[in-house]
Amino acid sequence: MKNLLVSLNDHDRREHLSRFAAALARRFGAHLSGLYVVPALRLYPVVTVHVPPEVFEAQRKVFRKRGEEVHVAFRAACEEHGVDCEWHLLESLSPLVADTVIGMARVQDMLITGQPPLEETPDLEADFADRLVMETGRPVLFVPRDGEATPDFGHVVVGWNCSREAARALHDAMPVLRDAGKVEVVWVDALKETKARRRPLEDVVAALQRAGIAAEGRGISSAGHADAGAALLAHAKDAGADLLVMGAWGHSRLREYVFGGATRHVLDEMTMPVLMSH
Repeated sequence: MKNLLVSLNDHDRREHLSRFAAALARRFGAHLSGLYVVPALRLYPVVTVHVPPEVFEAQRKVFRKRGEEVHVAFRAACEEHGVDCEWHLLESLSPLVADTVIGMARVQDMLITGQPPLEETPDLEADFADRLVMETGRPVLFVPRDGEATPDFGHVVVGWNCSREAARALHDAMPVLRDAGKVEVVWVDALKETKARRRPLEDVVAALQRAGIAAEGRGISSAGHADAGAALLAHAKDAGADLLVMGAWGHSRLREYVFGGATRHVLDEMTMPVLMSH
């Protein structure tokens, strides 16, 4: 894990996201790229009036100013942690910030960004996080919007159900798992899964142990929880985990991504950093 990208359009969390990303880069001896996108003005089909060029330029100025503030926070965090870094402030032809972030993230080992906001903001479109997970082809590490999370991943919980998405997340998280002191592989309602193998947890735990990872398996029930995602998140919280790793399940519908209930619940309710892959 030698190339990390942190997306910093979440202006209000710029300092915390920058510190988190810089600390993670130091932990892995990685190069860290900071990115802030100046999006184009978003126009809606119902708008038929002429929009003068001054309006476009005024919006650009607002975002450029925010980008400068983010740059200051990013540089300060990198200097504090002594990491090799570079800064990108990119002016996009698209009104969607995700379009630019996705393109840059595809050549990185991991993308770091903040937990999706509770509602759409001027800085980020509503489906920003959904598109990052589904389109980058890279693992996305979400930092909770509340609190001061740190990348000290001593105890990691991995959600497992033998699915393609879970396998992708497990593989993408291997550098982090090797660095952890304790790894729990957790399957929610394993006996209800028709695709479960005879030894659904033993096989994956044995594979991790052969890779030098201190892993153990645990089956839990979703009883009393809204869905498997709620059960997994509650277990990770109760166990005092520092990181949750899970596959993200979703599908495209009319140009929008619709996440499964477990994925959506964890994105909305996370209380610790979450690494997701699709």
